[in-house]
Amino acid sequence: MAVMWKKICLIAICVACVPAYAGFLQPTSFPKTIDDLSFIDRLALKRAAYEQFESEYDENGNCISGCAYALPKWEDELAAMERYNHLSRQELVTQHGYTENPDGTVTPPAPTAPLQVQFPDVTPPAQPTQPAQPTQPVQPTPPVVADANCADRNPSFGNRDIPYGNPLGHIVCISSPYGPRDLFGRKFHYGMDFAAPTGTPVYAPANGVVDIVFVQNKSCGNGLVIEHSAGYSTQYCHFSSVSVKKGDKVSAGCLIGKSGNTGQSTGPHLHYAVIKDGHKIDPADFIEPGHKRCH
Repeated sequence: MAVMWKKICLIAICVACVPAYAGFLQPTSFPKTIDDLSFIDRLALKRAAYEQFESEYDENGNCISGCAYALPKWEDELAAMERYNHLSRQELVTQHGYTENPDGTVTPPAPTAPLQVQFPDVTPPAQPTQPAQPTQPVQPTPPVVADANCADRNPSFGNRDIPYGNPLGHIVCISSPYGPRDLFGRKFHYGMDFAAPTGTPVYAPANGVVDIVFVQNKSCGNGLVIEHSAGYSTQYCHFSSVSVKKGDKVSAGCLIGKSGNTGQSTGPHLHYAVIKDGHKIDPADFIEPGHKRCH
């Protein structure tokens, strides 16, 4: 009898516990966009260094690869990217002093002057027992950019907080632009590729902090992400070497690495992406005019 009562009690406990844990057995809906993620989910993705480099769609327009947190339909993806780019250009004009051009592009304001650091005068006072020495002209102190944590800086970059300028430091041809492309299937490219031989210096286009460093990432290879002001960040992939580490403060024009052919790459080049509030937008609005396709 005692054994029977023990079995009955055990069954009663199990039945009582099922409702409490039933939620773990229920299927959960997958987020439709990254906007559906919670703040905690976003932090988890960031810690895991999750990044979208390219999405792929089948012949019916359904997302099949690289789009875990993107819209599932090809048409939706194109519309979303167009909307994010429009909002970014609008904010640049209304809040950051950019000029909108007739062709829809935007031009940034002139860069601000670098921070002038005044060093204290440490010249010892003249001794009263000695004749006065002729006054020497004071040499001007060179301009110093705040938080310039780099050994090599390209002076062609102005002092900016929002990225502008080709990270290679000059105009080069574009081997693959931002947006849709047919490369072994229908894909959406979340950045811009610049042709660059292995070992070409790459510079930060604006002041910021190194947020992520990629080491032999399956897609990006060696690379990094820099956080800038106003919700902007920039991403760089396929480096042969990285010159900075996570947490470094870099100023515009600081050397951050050298281009290469690491990760998922068909040849030496620089993959460059601009991110605004978590959305990868067209880098064409953030580089000098005059860039053309390589072929």
